[in-house]
Amino acid sequence: MDQVADVDIESDGVYKYILIKVSDKKSSASKMVVRGYSWADYHADILDRVSPKFHRLGLTYECLGGGRIDHNSRDKLIKIYGYSVGFGQADHKLTREILSKHYPDCEITCSNAGY
Repeated sequence: MDQVADVDIESDGVYKYILIKVSDKKSSASKMVVRGYSWADYHADILDRVSPKFHRLGLTYECLGGGRIDHNSRDKLIKIYGYSVGFGQADHKLTREILSKHYPDCEITCSNAGY
């Protein structure tokens, strides 16, 4: 599990993100990870891109929903909002907790409004 980063998002812009539960059946360990990229036209595109690494590591995964991130690294602001049509809405409060550990100097807000 140490080979899987908790957070992999872009440093600036507005883009789609997904919340993924990654599990190791051998050790029963699991963790939540956040992935978000501006190149993704659909939330499923993100899962399609990151899932091969999980497979190579012998891990299982489940997408728990998605939304959007508006990341402004200059002003140290991150806004989490919206939902995924295909995966449903992620738990934005949980996403905020995960991002807060990775970006302790950022002001991180979340809302269930918007797309």
